[in-house]
Amino acid sequence: MLRNLPRIRGKYVFDYDFKEATFLRVGGKCDVVFNPMDLADLVGFLRNRPSGLGVVVIGNASNTIVLDGGVRGCVINLSRYMRRIELKSQYAVVEAGALLPHFINTSVESSVSSCEKLCGIPGTVGGAIAMNAGIPGFEISNALASVDLVDDCGTAASATVHELDMKYRDGNVPAGSIVTSAVFRTCGSSRADLENTVKELTGKRLRSQPLGATCGSAFKNPPNMKAWELIKESGCDRLSVGSAVVSDKHCNFLMNAGGAKASDFVKLIEIIKKIVFEKTGILLNEEIKIIGER
Repeated sequence: MLRNLPRIRGKYVFDYDFKEATFLRVGGKCDVVFNPMDLADLVGFLRNRPSGLGVVVIGNASNTIVLDGGVRGCVINLSRYMRRIELKSQYAVVEAGALLPHFINTSVESSVSSCEKLCGIPGTVGGAIAMNAGIPGFEISNALASVDLVDDCGTAASATVHELDMKYRDGNVPAGSIVTSAVFRTCGSSRADLENTVKELTGKRLRSQPLGATCGSAFKNPPNMKAWELIKESGCDRLSVGSAVVSDKHCNFLMNAGGAKASDFVKLIEIIKKIVFEKTGILLNEEIKIIGER
């Protein structure tokens, strides 16, 4: 099947090792990664790919666990080429592969306010939309106007943020669709004020969250509750499986202490969920995305 891949203008990478890509530094290999040059390249691939070749889309792999068995088929990665940012006075057009921090930095440098409250979230714009990334009091949907999509057959579409009806940590993107670009609402602002906002929020993040081989919050907050409090109160804040450990700085973050496997993190997640449910009756749901084969 891989010998019959369509001709593209972007790049194929075969036998790609996800240990080099994911923030947790775990995971197996993928048969092939496709880095489309632009929307036309992506559409051409989707329309002409071999029948039966499955596709999975990733962004910056900042909140993703790739299982040790790797990913069969093709992983589409938009972050190599599809990362154009175009700022206007009242809106910004941003391709899905652009890193969210780069979009924020570009906006701040241009005295434009949009998503600066999300500073420190390391994913791509497309990934942030897919999960409706946010902090307490602000989600990317608050600044989003509309998205452009393409389905797995290569058919393009668009949707307003109201049509998506995004939820907490759920962009509600139609199944099988890929976010290719987005329009954000913007407004002019003082660069100094924006820089102060970024500095303040970044400092708060550094004080409360761990650095290193981690990938953000492991679990979503249940309604009117905080996942980290449930984890701590259930006695799960010191758990580990192999070198997969609960961070001692923020217990809703998991870390690779060195040499962990994806299976270690999966087991640790299952143990935390089981204990928290037994202690509180509340079933935590993962914020981390898990893909691939065991």
